[in-house]
Amino acid sequence: MKKLSIGIVGLPNVGKSTLFKLLTKQEVNIANYPFCTIDPNVGVVSVPDERLNKLAEMSKSEKTIPAVVEFYDIAGLVKGANKGEGLGNQFLSYIREVNAIVEVVRIFKDSEITHVEGSVDPLRDMETIDLELQLKDEQSKEKENLLSLKPKILLFNGRPEDIPTIEGNLQYITADLSGNPDLSGLIRKAYEVLGLISFFTTGEKETRAWTIGRGSKAPEAAGVIHTDFQNKFIRAETIQWDKLLEAGSWQKAKAKGWIRTEGKDYVVEEGDVMLIRHS
Repeated sequence: MKKLSIGIVGLPNVGKSTLFKLLTKQEVNIANYPFCTIDPNVGVVSVPDERLNKLAEMSKSEKTIPAVVEFYDIAGLVKGANKGEGLGNQFLSYIREVNAIVEVVRIFKDSEITHVEGSVDPLRDMETIDLELQLKDEQSKEKENLLSLKPKILLFNGRPEDIPTIEGNLQYITADLSGNPDLSGLIRKAYEVLGLISFFTTGEKETRAWTIGRGSKAPEAAGVIHTDFQNKFIRAETIQWDKLLEAGSWQKAKAKGWIRTEGKDYVVEEGDVMLIRHS
């Protein structure tokens, strides 16, 4: 199954560990000083998907298994991280291991929570993080997997009215992490920026969301379910999730002629429900 891993990065005391705790419901060390997170906390978070629950209800499934995202809570970066400042080399190596980045940017003002630069300035902080990643890339002999080119989502921690004016097509969301924000949009956005889609299998035993890269063909989807299925693939029976719900069951959809038979060249679509036939 394709791995989804997201690194939560930012300067110290911007809300990274708070975000991780809200996402994973795990207890992590949150303290009002830099570098309280030295080894990255790792948590597995379910991708919210109402389609999965509706299919499970239709099939009266015993189990429901969602797609998941791995979130890494990586300790705060500071100026000079590329040279090893603030244990920077270690932290930057953790970022290298993840598929994408959620960069937490502090826009909230709270004199009781210290800022490593002495003042709240989101544009400056974003430039600091971007510069450290670029400088680390310049030192790297590897030109694959560059840190500064990883897909990125900005999360502005605070109130919408405090968001700075930003140029470009940066993807961002806003959340006041001091409250109890709905973070389902962040999880879905993280899933999207990795170029991944979900397809489903459903039956009495289980209804499950499977993760594949956008543009994958049916045999690749079969291989995600079981490695042997890719080479032994014969055909896929498939229908979009909403059409299946409209029919009421796989058997009824088949009777209506709504189930399509697809071969090896079929490109799987987001929301397909599939039954793989193999030798």
